[in-house]
Amino acid sequence: MEKKKLWVSKPMERLEDDRLVLGRGRYIADLEPVPNIHHAAILRSPHAHARIKSIKVDKALSMPGVTAVLTGREVAEMSNPFPVIGPHNMKYYSCAIDKVRFVGEPVAVVVATDRYVAEDALGVVEVEYEPLDAVVDPEAAMQPDAPVLHEEHGDNIAFHKVYSYGEVDQVFGEAEIVVEEKLFFPKYSSYPNETYGVIAEYEPDRDSFTTWNNFHGPFSMHPVMCSALRTPPNKLRLIVPADIGSSFGTKIAIYPYVVLICLAAKKAKVPVKWIEDRMESLTASSSTTERVAYVRLAANRAGKIHGLDMKFIDNVGGYIRAPEPGCVLRPLGNLNGPYDIAAVRMDACIVVTNKSLTGPVRGYACQHLYFVIERAIESLAGKLRLDPVAIRRTNLITAEQMPYTTPSGGVYDSGDYPAALDKLLEISNYEQLCRFRDEKQRLGKLIGIGIALGIDPSASNMGYMQMALPEEVRSKRPMSGTAQATTIHIDHGGMVTIDLSTACHGQGHETVAAQIVAEELGVLPEQIKVISGMDTNTKAWTISTG
Repeated sequence: MEKKKLWVSKPMERLEDDRLVLGRGRYIADLEPVPNIHHAAILRSPHAHARIKSIKVDKALSMPGVTAVLTGREVAEMSNPFPVIGPHNMKYYSCAIDKVRFVGEPVAVVVATDRYVAEDALGVVEVEYEPLDAVVDPEAAMQPDAPVLHEEHGDNIAFHKVYSYGEVDQVFGEAEIVVEEKLFFPKYSSYPNETYGVIAEYEPDRDSFTTWNNFHGPFSMHPVMCSALRTPPNKLRLIVPADIGSSFGTKIAIYPYVVLICLAAKKAKVPVKWIEDRMESLTASSSTTERVAYVRLAANRAGKIHGLDMKFIDNVGGYIRAPEPGCVLRPLGNLNGPYDIAAVRMDACIVVTNKSLTGPVRGYACQHLYFVIERAIESLAGKLRLDPVAIRRTNLITAEQMPYTTPSGGVYDSGDYPAALDKLLEISNYEQLCRFRDEKQRLGKLIGIGIALGIDPSASNMGYMQMALPEEVRSKRPMSGTAQATTIHIDHGGMVTIDLSTACHGQGHETVAAQIVAEELGVLPEQIKVISGMDTNTKAWTISTG
């Protein structure tokens, strides 16, 4: 007999709401974890592409309250370029060194006793630029006569690899019908309520850094930052506060600023705090990857799809930075989406241009793939004069095929996709919508109905990044599996404390964790205290991004 659920899946008042509504949340801007904190302001490039001929900081240093000014040349002396998976030599530092490659790229950091003084000092830092021709279109950036962003690399192609599974050429050669589309997926971002924030302290006696930052998934980027700072892992401590004002994935890309503020603290010999302002966030935080896509579908006249051939040209901005080229690699195991397609090929090309940098935004990488597949299916349905829903149902993987191994090696463990589609049609009143559309179209109105299906990989250890490497390299250092640890304490009074290895970005972690533990231990959620936030020194280590 199934045990009756008391708390899980039951509505209850959120445990964290009283604290947040009363203004008692503790966000990064609220923290003063160490004494004598100074404040940083970042000077940013007004140019999309330019050489830095000189930087004069004497006037800024002479201002009362200014402690230090950090420039790109010093950043190059004090740190390494960030490591990126892939065969290229485009160097990316936390600050521009000899060139700026996008508007908003950091050029210098001023540290002062307060933010007002630091901002004023930015105005007297003198930078001489030599403007260069810029390129913002990824296909134009691939041409031989395009301005080259990284001369040491020789061109603007940061990564290019073809992934092919099944007899793609044969399938297309034998196809009764082939549809082709050129599609464009725009650059966009999701801006959180709370901007980036970093507090960094350097301890010279230990040659170590302690930082507080509103990081989304600090464990995953910890090795990248350690490499840049030339420090062993146990000498870079990342502490994430319990409260974060949303992320939408963008705060995974905060790590260059963590490194930059660490270097500023090391030079200034004081703890340094930097809170990104809204204009900085809008200009240069992180956005999703822009994509030009060429797609072909091979099918028979009944609408059964046998082959999918895609070429992606991704625009990652002025530098390729981790976790790129994840935008093409993350959905590698589900390239066929929820459809039973025997042969799939993806030609992936990553290009740098004079736009701001890219990284994870909600649904990272998969929305790009869904858009391409679903648009191609709509074209196929139109060409065959078939109902778009019927053609999708024809191609969906069925429950009887589970577990299903995709052509690229991904495993779908369970699911009934046709049943899910039917449920979607039911709750959306699809037939009624079609009648409404047809009626309006007869009156000359432009009314349409969009439908799209997708299957998304869940928690990840970023092992897909290995697919950028040659097979002989991947086989020597495989990445597999994810983990998430939680510690539960029961005290002498019978009360329970849950210590999570996650930070809440607005999802209600405290309530959900309390529901689960109350269910298992047979106590009331009110008897449970939940501690969230992350600390790379004390919390269970995980590379999971779920």
